[in-house]
Amino acid sequence: MKLLIPAATGIEAVVKRQLDMLGYPDTRAINGRIAVEGCSFNDVARLNMFLRSGERVLIQLAQFPANDFDELYAGVASVPWWELVSKNGRVTVITKAVNSKLFAHHSIQAVGKKAIVSVLQQKYGVLIESDEEYRVELDITDDVCSVNLDTTGVGLHKRGYRVKPYDAPLKETTASALIDLSVWNPDKTFTDLFCGSGTLPIEAAMKALKIAPGLNRKFAYQQWGCVDANAYALALQEANDVRVERDLQIIGGDISEKAIEIAEFHAKQAGVDKYIKFNLRDAREFVSKSSYGVNISNPPYGERLGDIEQARQIARDMGKLYRALDKWNFYFLSPVETFERDFGRRADKKRYIYNAGIKCSYYTFNGPKPKK
Repeated sequence: MKLLIPAATGIEAVVKRQLDMLGYPDTRAINGRIAVEGCSFNDVARLNMFLRSGERVLIQLAQFPANDFDELYAGVASVPWWELVSKNGRVTVITKAVNSKLFAHHSIQAVGKKAIVSVLQQKYGVLIESDEEYRVELDITDDVCSVNLDTTGVGLHKRGYRVKPYDAPLKETTASALIDLSVWNPDKTFTDLFCGSGTLPIEAAMKALKIAPGLNRKFAYQQWGCVDANAYALALQEANDVRVERDLQIIGGDISEKAIEIAEFHAKQAGVDKYIKFNLRDAREFVSKSSYGVNISNPPYGERLGDIEQARQIARDMGKLYRALDKWNFYFLSPVETFERDFGRRADKKRYIYNAGIKCSYYTFNGPKPKK
């Protein structure tokens, strides 16, 4: 089968690299999705279990021209749905339309659902919907429809540890990508001086300990009769086998007592609380005995958590701290266009990443390479 892995704008290359490390080198990017060919349900289980920055895992069931509703109906009806959906299956159709003649989402959804139900009724007769859900995506881009079956359910950013709400959280998948885009490795000190609910330090600890991000959650495919239960069991066994123990120096800091309380709770939920130290402290007061370290932060943006002048002042303060910790690497995700000017120097690297629908820049400020 062919799998599609949606990736947030700006981190497609990170997802491709993660797939390569998992043993899937032959991938290609298509409209913000990474395609993986020649897979089985064992691969579906592995990718749902281990992908840190992909949004979900889709099975592409068909692809065909869809210039009108007749073509759409025929194409969807050509899929052998009975091989996947049981008699008691509940089919939900969602739609996506980009630069296509068919753009009315409700009509696309209705035609697609009608075609699927018609095929299943011809095979089973009367259908009885249960909690066994099959989420079908009809993605029509440039008048070509891709019929995709979602194997994940709730998005992969839902690791299961972040259960308490907090203002302006950073998605787990994005946080993991920011770490992958840095020079941090488990031998270095890791800090997030604006840790909020703790996502970046927790994701760093999980990566260092090789804790599979999908270890403590369920996936949509697990309730399907067409999938052998061994697929999940094998992925779970691999996840338990690859985990390691090691000493880590990971620090999270925030000026909010509530944030630190929530971050500590989330770290415990993730099973990494003993590897992270959370401090109730102003970022400007940070000091470290580590000669070389990496700070990755998603500081307040201004438009959501305060005024823009506050966000600019944070950039100025972090520029001073960077110059004091002159052997450290600093990374910041921010939409503030004056960030480099306020920080006091041009970034060594900058890439665009969307966070919660906001176009941000991921700024890299390098320190010197450690001596061997």
